[in-house]
Amino acid sequence: MKPIVDHIAVLVDDLNIAEDWYIKNLGGIIIFKDEKYIRIKLQNTSIALIDKNHYPYPHFAILVDNKCDLPINKGIVVKHRNGTTGVYIKDPFGNYLEYIWYSKDQKKVFLK
Repeated sequence: MKPIVDHIAVLVDDLNIAEDWYIKNLGGIIIFKDEKYIRIKLQNTSIALIDKNHYPYPHFAILVDNKCDLPINKGIVVKHRNGTTGVYIKDPFGNYLEYIWYSKDQKKVFLK
């Protein structure tokens, strides 16, 4: 497997303030937005702004092409965003890595 960083998730207190700040400082295009989550596409990856009242920890995510390649026996499995599945694994220092798989429909949204 050649790891590809899908996104870097940052916990924020206020999505509106975070959106303004990250767009002003990084540019990019908003490809997804709801009341808990904003995804900003940059040239080489995406930044996920995540509301800390709904998500427990910041993380970076590695894209998995096949659902069967998710390391479900190594971490916390989360099914979210209608067709997206993630497995969160904590490194020895307390940082979280997410292995993420997108359904065909979700690839159209998140992998533009």
